Parts: sequence; C-alpha cells; structure tokens
Amino acid sequence: METGTGADRASGRAQLAPRVADLRRLAEQAQRNLGPALATSVLPFALIVYLALKGGGYDIVVYSQVGIAAWWLILLGALIGVLPVARVHRMGWVALGVLAAFAVWTALGIGWSESAERSAAEVGRLAAYLGVFALALAVQGRDGLRRTVNAVGAAIVLVAALALLSRLHPEWFPVDRIARVVRVGVQRLNYPLDYWNGLAALIGMGIPLMLVAAAQARTLLARALAAAAVPALALTLALTSSRGGIAAAAVGVIAFVALYPRRLALLPTLLLAGGGSAILIAAAIQRDAFADGLRTPTAYAQGDEMLAMTLVVCAGVALVQVAIGLAGRYGVGPRPSVSRRTTAAVLGVTVAATTVVALFAGAPGELSDRWDQFKQPGGAGHGIARLESAEGNFRYQVWQSGLDANATDPITGIGPGTFEYWWARNRELDTFVRDGHSLYLETLAESGIVGLALVLGLIGIVLVVGARGAVHGGEERRAMLAAATAACGTFAVAATIDWLWELPVLPVVFLVLSAAILGTAGARSGRSREASGSPPSRQRSLAVRGAAVVLSIACVVAIASPMAGAMFVRDSQQEVDAGELGSALESARDAQRFEPFAARPLLQEALVLEESGDLAGAEGAAERATAKEAVNWRNWIVLARIKARHGHPAAAEETYEVARSLNPRSDVFNLIDERDLRHLELTE
Repeated sequence: METGTGADRASGRAQLAPRVADLRRLAEQAQRNLGPALATSVLPFALIVYLALKGGGYDIVVYSQVGIAAWWLILLGALIGVLPVARVHRMGWVALGVLAAFAVWTALGIGWSESAERSAAEVGRLAAYLGVFALALAVQGRDGLRRTVNAVGAAIVLVAALALLSRLHPEWFPVDRIARVVRVGVQRLNYPLDYWNGLAALIGMGIPLMLVAAAQARTLLARALAAAAVPALALTLALTSSRGGIAAAAVGVIAFVALYPRRLALLPTLLLAGGGSAILIAAAIQRDAFADGLRTPTAYAQGDEMLAMTLVVCAGVALVQVAIGLAGRYGVGPRPSVSRRTTAAVLGVTVAATTVVALFAGAPGELSDRWDQFKQPGGAGHGIARLESAEGNFRYQVWQSGLDANATDPITGIGPGTFEYWWARNRELDTFVRDGHSLYLETLAESGIVGLALVLGLIGIVLVVGARGAVHGGEERRAMLAAATAACGTFAVAATIDWLWELPVLPVVFLVLSAAILGTAGARSGRSREASGSPPSRQRSLAVRGAAVVLSIACVVAIASPMAGAMFVRDSQQEVDAGELGSALESARDAQRFEPFAARPLLQEALVLEESGDLAGAEGAAERATAKEAVNWRNWIVLARIKARHGHPAAAEETYEVARSLNPRSDVFNLIDERDLRHLELTE
C-alpha cells in the first residue's frame, strides 16, 4: 500500500513538472514583455502630460530634471543588463549619432560664443533631449510602435481636454498667467503650455494619432473614443487662433492620408471626424464672448452651451464610428480598392487642375500681396479674424536678423543661445525677442551651417525612414508609421515658424515618435536580420552598455551644472524677498561654484551686496559679471547703477553708455534720466 502511494506521488510529480515548466516560461515571458510594454506606453504618456502641465517644460529646472531622470534610467538599465531591450536598428543609431553630434557641436560652441552661460544652458537642453531619445530607442521592442503611438495620442488628448475645459469653465483653473503679464493674445487659448502656438502644434501632432486609432484600434470602443476625440481636438486648435499651428496640422493630416495604406477605407472616418469638427468650430465662432476667453456672465453661459454641444457631438461621432467599425467587421457595404498607379494618376490630374484654376483665379498676385503683407512689422489682430490676416508679427524682421547674424560667421554662428543679444544690438524695431522664431534659422544664426545641417539631418532621417516604412509590411504597421511620420512632419513644419524647440514637450513628442519609427526600420514583414525585437549579441550588448554608462555620466554632468546654477540663483532671489540677505549671498556664491563660467550668479551676488549696503563689493561682483558676459546689457546697467550709488558719477555714465549701445532701442533707456541712475529699475 505504501509502495502504491509512492508511485502515485511520483506519477503526480511527473504530471505536474510540465505544468510548472509552462508556468515558469509564462512568467519569464511576462517579465520580458511587461517592461517594454510599460516603457513604451506608460512612460511616454506620463512624461508628455507632466511636461505639458509644467508650462510645456520651458523652465530649465523642469526639463533638466527630466533629462537627468532619463539618463539615470539608461545608466541603471545598462548596468543591470536590461537595456537595450532589443537590437537598435542601424538608422536608429545614425539618428542618435546625429543628435549627439549636434550636442557636441553646441558644446564646442562655448569656445566662440558671446555667452558661455547661455551656450552651456543649450548644451544641457540638448543633453536632456538626447537622454529622452536614447531611452525611447532603448526600450523599443516588438509592438513598441503601436503602443507608443497610442500612448502619445492619449497624452495629447488629455492635455487638449484640460485646455478646452479651461476655456469652457475657466473658474476651475488657475488665473491665466500670460494674460496677467502681456496684453497681446489674451483671447487665445494657451493653457497649460502658456503659449498658444505651442498648444496648437501639440494638438496638430495628436490629430493623425487619433485618426489612425479611430481606423486601426483593435477594439470598437477604442475606435469610438479616438474618433470622438478628433472634434474636441479641432475645437481646441481653433481656439488658439494659431495660423501656423492650424497650417501645420493641415499638413500633418494631408501627409497622414497620403501615407495611409487604405485611403478609401479611411474616408468615412475622415468625413465623420471632419464633420463633427466643423460643427463645433462653427458653434464657437457664433459665441464671441466664449471664443475670446472673456470672464463675464455671458461668456460663462456660452461656455455651458459649448460644453453640452461638445459632449453631444463627440458622443454622436463615437456612435457613428462604432457603426462604421461594425460594417467593416462584417463586410457590410463596398470595400473599394485602388492601385497605387491609379492613385498617382488621380493625384497628378488633381494637382494639375488645381494649378490651372489657381492661375486663372489670380493666385500668383494674391500670394505676392500676402507675402508683402507678411513682411510688414505689424500684428495680425485678434480672434478668428486674425486667421484671415497674413501679418507676420515681426517674424520677417527676426528671420532677416538671423540671416545677418549667420553672415558674420557662416560656419560656426554667433554662439548657441545668444540670438537675444544679437537682436538687441542690431534690431530696427522696438520689440523684445529672445529666440529666432524658427528652429532652422535660429540654429543657422547661432550654430552656423554645421548646426543647421545636423538638425535637418535628424529630421530628414526620421521623415524619410517613416515614409519609406509606410509603404511596406503589414497594414497595421504601415498605418501606425503613417500616423507617427505625419505627426513628426507636423512638428517639422511648425518649428519652421516658431521657437518650439525651446518648449520641451514638443521635441519630446517628436523624439519619442521618432524612436518608435526608427525602432521598426528594417523590420519589413519580420524578414530583416535586424528586426525589432531580436536580442542583441552578447559582445555587442556589452559594448553598447559600456558606452551608455559613459555617456550617461557625461550628460548628467552637462545637465546638472546649469540646472543647479539656476536653482541657487532662484533660492537667492527668494531669500532676498524674505529679507535673509546672508543666506541669499551664500546661495548666489553656491551658484557660482556650479557655474564658474556664468555671469548671472555674479550679478545676483552684486544685487545682494547692493541690498546689504556693501557697494564696493557689489561693484566688484558686477564688474566680474560684465567680464563674463560683456554682451548682456543688463549686467552693464546694473553696474552703472551701483557705480552711481557708490559715488562715481562719471564712471556710471560711461558704463551706462555701454549698456545703451548693447540695446539702443530699449524703452528702459528712454525712461531713464542719465543724470540720476540711483533708482534705476529694469523693466525689460
């Protein structure tokens, strides 16, 4: 009897062993897949929402913290051997190398820059972007493209929903900081990025991502929600009154349709989303108080009306999209198919006919008039009416100044981050400008032809690889590539006419989607030896991990230096406001330890010493600030004030004239009496 029991136990263990092995395999597989799934879905979603809610990440401390976090994840992942998740394709390495080369070139630019402080800050920004891009590439694996596209799209929809709610019910949100600081554009929706053109570009990048989800999501519920989001996105976009953002969004939709594998099958979804968008935009135009962002009883009542209408329209779009999905699933209705040759022929005929009609309608003359209007240094008005204007808001003058700056040093440029100082010295208009309002022209001015070539190379690689990939492989992969490439193209167009590179949430979206595009390069139908998801060889993995460790440490140092300097200067300013002058002086000197090349910590020390009555020490610190950054008029004007208070009127007037020469059109100098600099306050 005991023998029989032992035999039964042995038999049970023998039967259980395969099941245990199966469970172990499933656990290992889940462990391998869970990490990449979270990294390509939760991480992009959280990162984009966080940056958006932090004013787009414009603050140096915000984007520096993101960059350091990205590099620490890469460092830890490389040390324990979990990164990269899969073999990075050759084009991914090329793009990463181009961005790294741009960062290195920017670092070299410190040597010839007019401001080492500003250039070091640009190096830190690029190091942060490089970390996000490298991390996104390292976590790409099988099915990473679909997860990334969906996560980025969902994040943009959430941000747009918050932006729209801030106009529908403004009392739920903080007071508009931009409206309190500037008068221009207060009617334009800018929350939470604090910049209407940036918000418009972000939404424009999200529209192709939602369209592909509406057509390709794996459940009807997801398709319905994605389709319902498009009219809300379009309404939010319209409320920004951003001509450049709307134009870039239109380019993105056109590119998506052109690259999509089954355009005729997409047509019902396009018409549905477009119809819902048109209804909401038309309704908003008819409600002036709401559209202008007023805080009046009429505006609140119109906001309630628009909220109800938005919910109804979006719900209707969702229901119709479910019907479209069911019809496609069960084969109801026609399933048209058109060859590429036919499509190309129809497109050619359409373009030719449109060109002929435009010529007869006087399009060349109209374009010439619009261009002349764009070159005029004026504003474009307010509200929906500004969409009809071609006024460039001084962009033509800013761009021309960028070209003039490059002409002084065509290869190297004037120095990364220093366009503000060039503009202040050479501007012909009474307007303050910090950035060149164009990624490409500002890069040309500050980093020369080499810098511009690297930026164009990065963007070109992404767009070319994405467009080529959209015509090969399975339908879902091609569709996702079409959407991701169109979104990246939207950013490339929007960055042509604005300073969006300095609004980190937008380049982060571009880089995350770029990593997803490049992560699938060469994976056509799974036949490539470098297909996404294949594990890297041990020797190659060790080399990549070693390089990742070294690069992580270098980039963390590059990011941390300007970030720490900025944080200590802010601490010093807050301590001055609190009357803690001793602590304020120590914080200013701590900032100098982290940024020994920077002028701002020295200027802050001068201001603290001036406040405490040590005018001799303040004068010395201010003189050191002007030596570090001689092109910054603020340093000179503070030095002039301190000299005047210290009893050196002749030296004060001489220093004052240096400041005026660095910013001759500033209103500050029009308001100051040269004979009395003692109570000078900076207003620009």
